[in-house]
Formats: sequence, structure tokens, C-alpha cells
Amino acid sequence: MKLETNIAKQIKVSAQTMFMDEYSDTYNKKYMFSYKVKIQNDSSETVQLLNRHWIIIDSNSKQEEVQGAGVIGMQPKIQAGESYEYISFCNLETNFGSMEGEYEFQDQAGNNFLVQIPRFFVAETLNELAKPSFRRGQMVKHKREGFRALITDYDMYFINDEELYKKSSSQPAKDKPWYYLLIDGSNSISYVAQENIELDENQEDIEHPLVDFFFDGFSDELGYYKRNHKTWEQLKSG
Repeated sequence: MKLETNIAKQIKVSAQTMFMDEYSDTYNKKYMFSYKVKIQNDSSETVQLLNRHWIIIDSNSKQEEVQGAGVIGMQPKIQAGESYEYISFCNLETNFGSMEGEYEFQDQAGNNFLVQIPRFFVAETLNELAKPSFRRGQMVKHKREGFRALITDYDMYFINDEELYKKSSSQPAKDKPWYYLLIDGSNSISYVAQENIELDENQEDIEHPLVDFFFDGFSDELGYYKRNHKTWEQLKSG
């Protein structure tokens, strides 16, 4: 495996981070961070990302190494002059840490080489990415279809079934947050793009059989439903 090649020097890796307070439990020393990586291929060849190797260190000097194939389940090919971006997550026991590592690529001739991921930092006070416009527990209304709903969870970008996306006539942005909604007055759950929802001024209770499973009731102090720590996997196994 070659580390220093002309192609390797022309592939640039950068990252932006965000502290995910809603998915963290700071009392129990659980801090979740989101990070968005951009890989820019400034070479004259198409390259494919094969493997990743991360070194993650928290502020207590606890080190974790993560190795595996590709990123977010894919081994993308990046054309000459183009870039590839993805969002992923890490959990720490402290509110500050660093990440660095390397990607293994393959060029058009079948040669493997490494590209360094420069060290970057994650911190509770460092928010380089735009936070989602809505939070779990808020009541929203679909701009196009008009139904009321309750946000139970969200993804930082579209990660659902591609067939589901194709059914959407508006073709909303995939690289913005998507929300899991409990639809009022039904048993239905919907997956909706951020651009298609708005806050609902109607403060009437949401009627859905899963409200009591995922929420500890409406909080007058917070102004939205208080989300508990139950997960979809717990629901499936119940």
C-alpha cells in the first residue's frame, strides 16, 4: 500500500461538527456529536473510497479506534474535480474531543493508497453546522398536506427508502434534516423534509397511540412535549 502518491496529495479532507444536545445525556456523561466530512478530489483520476480508520480521543485521553469498509455503508467513487460529502456521528464521555485518521482509496489502475484525515475537534460549544430548525416534541403542520403532527425523531439528512423519496412530488432537499412525525388523529407515522413543515400554532394535544410511549407529556415550561429516552428498537421489541 502506498501512502505518498501524487493522487493522495490532491485529495483534501475537511470536516465541520455540531453538538447534538437533544440526543445527549450530559448528566450521565453521554455526549453525541454530528460531523460532516467533505472529500475533494482535485486529481485527474476517479478514485474510490474503500476503507476508513478513525482515532477518536476524548478530553480524558480515552482513545477509541474505528475501522471498517467505506463510510455510512457506501464505498463511493469520486470523479476527478468533484467532491463527496456525508454526515456521521460519534459519542463521547466528555464534552470535548478530537478525531483524525485516514481513508484508504483505490485509483483507476487498481493501486491502493492512504489519505490522511486531518485532526479536527468536537465540542459542546463548537457548532459549525447549522442546527435543525425544529426539535423533538414540537407540534408542526405540513405545509402542503395540512396535517398536524408531533416530531418524535429526526435525521440530519435523508436516509430512508429511495422509493419513499420518489413518491414525493416536491422532491425536497436530501441534504437537510428529515423528521419522523406522529400524525394527529391517526395511527400513521410520516417521514418529512424540513422544508415541508412549519410550527403549528394550534396547541391542542396530539392524538396518536405512540405519544405516551415516546413522550412524558406536554411541558408547559418548555412549550413542547418532553421526549423520553425510548427508541424505535424498544418499540419493536415490546
